Amino acid sequence: MNTRLEFLEARNLSERDHTRGWIYREIGVEPFIQCAGVRTIYGASNPSAEVIAAMNAAAEAFVDIDELAEAAGQKIAELTGAEWGVVTAGTAATLALTTAACIAGNNPELMLRLPDTSGLPNKVLIPSDQRFAYEQAIRVAGAEIVSIGTTAELAQALDGRVAMICLLGRMDAASVLPISSLLPFARAHGVPVLVDAAGLSPEKPDRWIKNGADLVVYAGGKYIRAPQSTAIALGKKRLCKAIWWNGAPHQALGRSMKVGKEEVVGAVIALDRWINFQSAKDERDQWLPRLKRIEAHLSLLPGVTTEVLSWAGSVTAIRLKVIWDAAVIPFDAEDLRLALLQQRPRILIHDFWSTPTSIILDPVNLSDNEAEIVGRALATAFCKPQSIAQPGPNLPAEVNVSGSWRVEMQFLHGAATHHLSIQQNRDLISGVHHTVSSVGVVSGEVRGRHIQLEAAHEQVPICLFYGFEGEFAEDGSISGTVRLGGAAKEHLGPVFKGQYGSAEWHATRVSRDSSTGVTQAVAPTQGTPK
Repeated sequence: MNTRLEFLEARNLSERDHTRGWIYREIGVEPFIQCAGVRTIYGASNPSAEVIAAMNAAAEAFVDIDELAEAAGQKIAELTGAEWGVVTAGTAATLALTTAACIAGNNPELMLRLPDTSGLPNKVLIPSDQRFAYEQAIRVAGAEIVSIGTTAELAQALDGRVAMICLLGRMDAASVLPISSLLPFARAHGVPVLVDAAGLSPEKPDRWIKNGADLVVYAGGKYIRAPQSTAIALGKKRLCKAIWWNGAPHQALGRSMKVGKEEVVGAVIALDRWINFQSAKDERDQWLPRLKRIEAHLSLLPGVTTEVLSWAGSVTAIRLKVIWDAAVIPFDAEDLRLALLQQRPRILIHDFWSTPTSIILDPVNLSDNEAEIVGRALATAFCKPQSIAQPGPNLPAEVNVSGSWRVEMQFLHGAATHHLSIQQNRDLISGVHHTVSSVGVVSGEVRGRHIQLEAAHEQVPICLFYGFEGEFAEDGSISGTVRLGGAAKEHLGPVFKGQYGSAEWHATRVSRDSSTGVTQAVAPTQGTPK
């Protein structure tokens, strides 16, 4: 009997649960229609039917995992034209494992030292215009990241202590230091070049290997529809094998980065399908018609325009941009995003690709029926904007919070003392936020006795964000919660700005004049500010 039907019958679920996403509802999570592409935080993509069948078959038997890796490596080589390949536990894991391989090879004495790299070549060079949010995975292996901006800086950095050069594939064409300019220097010094091509499209022959890269990594769970927790690294045979020996099931740096036998098989089948199967080609051919289904609901609406965006090199899929006139439709994209998530069925759209009056829709994870639902929901929103924008009361500020504040932060584990130095002009706030190690720019507002601030700390590669919300108390203190997050500049949006959870904060004013530096506590003040 069908396993799913057995489960449903055993649980005595009603007919309405026999729908896509039923298992999530069974455990208390409401799924959504996915228009936000293949982002990991939303489950990336679903494994294809061929991949699921292969994984189920792999789960029925046992193999030696090293023998499976040998076979998978050979198959990946045949599919891509590279010397070898390896399936890993995701792209970030590959960055760590590749770094370990380039520092320690499969020398057991060095492997067991990692991440202690003292006395070893441990620098990883990254062009300054290709810095990216996942570099911490490289540092996990004990590497020091060195940013280079010119060929002169590259030549100077190649001092015998460089283990690897890492490039971001989607930034190569626009970079001051593309792979073509780096290769002669890398070859002259025997330094391997890794290309992170996580969201790009593998092919035969592989374009990055053909252009001289020693290694390239693709995300498994994005467009090729392998298990989400996999990636495929391919390139030089010796380096790929060193990646494998530094990872699970071996007792080395990557022991925690386990990939199961089912996932290895699923990833190899997914790669084969993406390159060779007609079903994958047919699937890609449906992306534009699905966008056109959505567009058909919007094209004649007053104040709304649409545009199909072709692949610009940074992503694999085409997308639909929807733009509206704020004078006709008075809500912004974040209002729309949140409102669509409250509807049933829920609909998810991108946050960081939006502007106040535009959104971008990705067709990859949509069915034909879901595209129709999205088109109708957007048309309803644009025709009835009052159902989306629900402004709250515009309360004037009742307190003045100008001054210097000592802020006690209570995290889920541990605490820290921060400082705010802020100025209030009517309802608006500006100033600076000092953490233990950085300084951020503060902006925000006061509504009644409610304070809302955002502190942005510009850093490379991830900017930090603290979203303070709190209430001004009778004793003159402020208490509330602070949303914690970090985002690369290309990914600025509310989701990443809250990706680290929240903390509690309690602030005590130490000076009314934030420019004086006075540190004694002062009595509370109230009243409408000037």
